[in-house]
Amino acid sequence: MPSTSPTLRQCLDGRRNNLDFIRFVAAVGVIFSHAFPLGQGAGTPEPFEALTRGQMTLGRLCVAVFLLISGVLITQSYERSPSMARYLWARALRIFPGLACVLLATVFLLGPALTELPLAGYFQSPETYLYLQRNLALYQPQWNLPGVFHGNAYPDAVNGSLWTLLYEVGFYLLVAGLGVVGLLRRQVALVAWAVAALVPFVPRVGPRLNLWPELYLYFGGGLLLYLFRERLRMSPWLALGCVGVLVATARWGGLKYAVGSCGTYLVLYLAFLPSRLSSFARHGDFSYGVYVYAFPVQQTVTWLMGGSVAWWVNATLSLPVVVLLAALSWHLVEKRALRLKNSPPVFGFMARFSFGSFRRRG
Repeated sequence: MPSTSPTLRQCLDGRRNNLDFIRFVAAVGVIFSHAFPLGQGAGTPEPFEALTRGQMTLGRLCVAVFLLISGVLITQSYERSPSMARYLWARALRIFPGLACVLLATVFLLGPALTELPLAGYFQSPETYLYLQRNLALYQPQWNLPGVFHGNAYPDAVNGSLWTLLYEVGFYLLVAGLGVVGLLRRQVALVAWAVAALVPFVPRVGPRLNLWPELYLYFGGGLLLYLFRERLRMSPWLALGCVGVLVATARWGGLKYAVGSCGTYLVLYLAFLPSRLSSFARHGDFSYGVYVYAFPVQQTVTWLMGGSVAWWVNATLSLPVVVLLAALSWHLVEKRALRLKNSPPVFGFMARFSFGSFRRRG
């Protein structure tokens, strides 16, 4: 008897899903995770980290959710884009306008208001402008601004959340590169996921790759399931089995591998359950704004409270301010930038470079 569960392709072809809600919840989860070190200092125990026996913080889990969803949607974006220029332009518009806005606000509004230095010293310091330059270029990220948050429980760091953007953009380019050389295939993606799982155990290789292998487990999990979308069915029994695997690995080890595989399936299953949450983003997609504004707002709350504050106070006071800033970012910056995605600038030969010959199924 044929299964009545829809395939992932059928789900993706539909117009309704809960992805915006899930991403928003993940962004809020990062706020609650960061509230422990930012309010009370590095090393403050976090319940989820204790629950998983030190394997993963709630913040890292939420980053994993972002990446596995990105793995699906970015691969889909690549396949549906009419040209390389259009794909790259759309990806740049999703990341850099919002990033530029938060960096400018941080350097020229937040920094001068909170620095312990005289304003002349703050604006004369090379570190002030290197913060803007390095973080916008996603190269050698810089966490501190002169004299800002020096006395906080988690000192000096202004926006520690930005570290993930380098990896996100790197994975955008990886998808494009694999597509260009004809390797965006199921078999290749499966081997790549297995290599990412094994390479940390290779001496002298794993440590040099930093977090790339682990984060690819999540992004690559989404990419892999997308490539299997015509065969993969969204079954409640499989989803229940995934819950069991995640609970077991949280207790006995291997959680990051389970999140990159079973967690990916579970998130996608939940994303396509019929619900009223499918219209969650009717007023805007605030998840990116919540993510990039949360850290400096939480540090400011801690600063205003004397440099140390209970985690729940930090999270409670920060959340409404962060959501307000995210809404402003969406309506004034991000949404307007994304309207330009179908009108890419001239990239020379890339503007004529069609994806047609690279869209291959595995």
